[in-house]
Amino acid sequence: MKIAAIILAAGLSRRLGRPKQLLDWGGVPLVRHSLLTAQQSMLAAVAVVVGHQADAVRASVADLMVPCIENTAYESGQASSVACGAQWFLTQSYDALMVLLCDQPLLTVAHINACIEAWYATRPAVLIPQVVGQATNPVIWSAATVPLLTTLTGDQGGRVLFGAGKVVPQFWPIDAPELLRDIDTDADYAALRADTHI
Repeated sequence: MKIAAIILAAGLSRRLGRPKQLLDWGGVPLVRHSLLTAQQSMLAAVAVVVGHQADAVRASVADLMVPCIENTAYESGQASSVACGAQWFLTQSYDALMVLLCDQPLLTVAHINACIEAWYATRPAVLIPQVVGQATNPVIWSAATVPLLTTLTGDQGGRVLFGAGKVVPQFWPIDAPELLRDIDTDADYAALRADTHI
């Protein structure tokens, strides 16, 4: 059984006002940090979904030899990036797809591996990490559910499928409050840098 991942790095970062995927994190762009973390994990393959500032994002990871999937509809919201990544996955031969967000810099190799092991244990349709009752990322989608992701539109992501009853997710409790922290604003970025001395 093998799991592949996509890293979503195509968005406009409207609340931040500049592309979060290119923010400095420990001397490298955030998307590169995310990719390096993913590549050190048990994941079998990783691809990056690009859109806004696509050339700069590609350049920041060019030496890491990963597929960069261009989402030309990135302005329509995150769902279009998930759909693009899902379409790439369907051309591959993996058992599940992990969706990673590049604005979650506290995500570690250990977190990714723990999620993978949790999915392997029961192989649910969808595995969603849950911290103190709050759903978070990364989410793992079994191969059978990935075609549904290609139909997503707007900015809601895969959760719209749960409300429609098309997929029943399994919530997996994890004691990792750091997974609830991401970068949406300058204040988020400053606080994370201060807390981690990055």
